[in-house]
Amino acid sequence: MKKITNNTMLGKLTIVLNVAVLVFFIISMLMLMKFDKTNKVVVSERNGYEKAYEEYAMAQHPLKQDSAEVAYYQYKIDTLQQRNPASKDERKALAQTIEDNKQILAEKVKIRNEHLAQVEELAGSYNSIKAHWDEINDNNDKAKRSFVMVAILTLVLFICKTIVLAHYGYKNSKNLHNVASWMKDGMAPYMSYVSWFVPVYNLLKPVSFIKEIWEETDYVLENKGILATDSNKVDNSGLYLGIWWGLMLISVLLMNFVLYKTFFAEGAFFLKFNHGSIAIAAIVIMACCMLLETYLILTYNKKNKLMVDNEEKL
Repeated sequence: MKKITNNTMLGKLTIVLNVAVLVFFIISMLMLMKFDKTNKVVVSERNGYEKAYEEYAMAQHPLKQDSAEVAYYQYKIDTLQQRNPASKDERKALAQTIEDNKQILAEKVKIRNEHLAQVEELAGSYNSIKAHWDEINDNNDKAKRSFVMVAILTLVLFICKTIVLAHYGYKNSKNLHNVASWMKDGMAPYMSYVSWFVPVYNLLKPVSFIKEIWEETDYVLENKGILATDSNKVDNSGLYLGIWWGLMLISVLLMNFVLYKTFFAEGAFFLKFNHGSIAIAAIVIMACCMLLETYLILTYNKKNKLMVDNEEKL
C-alpha cells in the first residue's frame, strides 16, 4: 500500500478554480458598478417622484367630498320634486327650496369640475414622472438581478475552490502522518476541513495548518536526504503565506464592506464613495492573492512530487 499519494492534480484544480473565481469576481464587480449607478439614479430622483405623487394624491382628495356633495344635493332635489304640496303657499315654498338647492348643486358641480381639471392637469405631469420612475426602477432591478446572479455564481465557485483546497491540505497532511511519526503531535488531517469551514476559527487556522504542512514537508525531505540541507538558505515561505492570508482576509472584508454599503446602508454606495476605485482595489487585491496562492500551490506540488518519486526513502 502506498504511503504517499500524488496530490498535484488537486493543486492544479484549485488553480483552475482560482482563475474561474477571479474572472467571475471581475464580472461581478463590473455588474455591481452598473447596479450602483442605476441605484444612484433611483435615490437621486426618489424625492422628486414622491413629491409629485403626494401632490397628485392630495389633488384627488377633494374629489371624494365633491362627488358626495353633488350626489347629496341631486338626491335632495329629486326627493323634493317628488313631493305633492297641498296648498299654493307650500308649492311656492317647495319651488323656492328646489331652486335654492339647484343653485347649490350648480356651485358644487362647478367646484367639482374645477378640481377635476386640476387633477387632469396634474395627471399629465404625474404620469410622465411615474413612467420615468418605473423605467429607472426597472433598469435598477435588472442591474441588481444580473449582479446577484453573477455574485452567487462567484460565491459557489469560491466555495468549490475552498473545498478542493481543504481536501488538498487534508491529503498532504495525510501523507505526512503516514511517513512522520512525530506528526501525531501535530494537527490531524481532518483539521484542514475544520480550519476552513468553522466560523471565527477560519480567520487564522487555515494559514497555520498550511504552514505546518509546508515546514514539516521540508523537514521530512531534508531529513531523508531528498533535499540538500542549506544552512545559508533564506526561507521566505512563512512571509509568503502571511502575505497571501493577509490579502485573502482584506479581499473578503472589503467585499463584505462593499456589499453592506450597497444593499443595507442608506442610499447608493456610489453617492458616498468612489465605487470604481474600491472595485478596482478589490480586483487587484484578489488577483494578487490568487497569483500568490498559485505560486504556493505550484511550489508545494514540487515537494509532493519529490515525496512520491522518493517514496522508498521515506
